Amino acid sequence: MRMINVKLLGGAKRVIGKDHLEIQKQNAKLHEIVAMLNSMSSNSNIFNTDNLLIVINGVESSMLGGLDAMVNDGDVISIVPVVHGG
Repeated sequence: MRMINVKLLGGAKRVIGKDHLEIQKQNAKLHEIVAMLNSMSSNSNIFNTDNLLIVINGVESSMLGGLDAMVNDGDVISIVPVVHGG
């Protein structure tokens, strides 16, 4: 079975109610996965891409093309909302 693994940390874990998701896809663009998470969340602000640290297989997503990065079967995505304070 083809699958993309998503680890959710901090506020992302809280709003989804799980620390891990398995997406039944062979591949997808990162923005598609973020949109899917947004649709699952009651707090649409938590998955604001300006406030997320997204790592694909241990590499920060901006080094892989940002939201246009391709995520493939077996990849592990870690998503951490970044809290900003003043």
